Amino acid sequence: MGKNWMTQLFKLEGAVTSDKDPHDNVIRSHSPSVNLTFGRGHGLPYGLSLALGGAPRSGKTLLSLDMAGWLHQHDKEAIVLRFDTEFRTSAQGTPRDRARIWGIDPDRFLSIETNSPMDIFDSIENSIAAQCQEGMPLRLVIIDSINGIKGRRSMNQDSIETQNIGDEALTLGAGFRRILGVQRKYGFAVILTCQIRAQMDQLEIKRGNKLRLSMPFAVQHYAEYHMSVEKDRNVTGRTDLAGNEFRDEEAGDIEGKGDQTGHKIRARMLDNSCGPKGRLASFTIDYTKGVINQFEEIAVLAINRGILERPNNLTYVFGERKWAGKPSLLDAIKNDQTLQEELMNEIFSQDKQGKFQADDDKAAAELDSD
Repeated sequence: MGKNWMTQLFKLEGAVTSDKDPHDNVIRSHSPSVNLTFGRGHGLPYGLSLALGGAPRSGKTLLSLDMAGWLHQHDKEAIVLRFDTEFRTSAQGTPRDRARIWGIDPDRFLSIETNSPMDIFDSIENSIAAQCQEGMPLRLVIIDSINGIKGRRSMNQDSIETQNIGDEALTLGAGFRRILGVQRKYGFAVILTCQIRAQMDQLEIKRGNKLRLSMPFAVQHYAEYHMSVEKDRNVTGRTDLAGNEFRDEEAGDIEGKGDQTGHKIRARMLDNSCGPKGRLASFTIDYTKGVINQFEEIAVLAINRGILERPNNLTYVFGERKWAGKPSLLDAIKNDQTLQEELMNEIFSQDKQGKFQADDDKAAAELDSD
């Protein structure tokens, strides 16, 4: 009897033989529309990576902390490790603040301020891997941001006058290659934030100031999910669906204008190795409460996907329930957790059935043509 060659091959180290779908276990945001941009499991699978790109103060750090908070609330053992290369952890709030706003457990969240590639990549490959081997439940690593990581050559230079062209890019590429095996082996997700500086040429000006964002090649090769994040600077970004501004009118400035309490953030899945690309999300951040007004996201998604039927311009129907006017619908969804879950289950169910594949293909084609 001849040898069973496939049986022998499956014994090789690193051979993938499991039928388990990695999308069955994911890390999510508190924003339903952000989760939907991932497709399939509607979140970031353990062992894979998400790159969040955008201009400074666009909301990348906020979204990464929100996902860390969701993880802590749904996994009572999960440890989150954050490398802060911009040295802002102490200035961005206390552990109590992170617990109150994002739901992060201070006892299972460690933020390390460093911009040394050795402190980050070598630590993950060696000491952190050893602790994972001993059973440490590391579930998420955040590097915020990769732009702050020094190049290996510049670490050894005595003066800033010495230029090392390509040093940082080579350092990132080598670093990601070193930790990839560790990440896959122990199944922790990675979120990278990346400061993007978009360039605008004459052609783009003629096309209506549409800027194309790009991420470093090292990040493009490493991360399975590439998402752009930007502050919604339109009027819609300052108000809820009822038209109320996110302001505290009791705290006026010299002009009597109330303090801004939040704003909306837009996120688009630019590229996706595991699902659809081009999907857009919009969610509201409150500066003291984290992600809020999820009921608005659910309502818009349900309307756009035809789950809420519209027999006429004023009526919304879901099953045997009926609402007259959008304010009535929004109020019902806001105050009924069961209704929220039913609508989201229907949204995700239709998505898993591939019902919106044509729309996803169109969105992807539009991105590729930009």
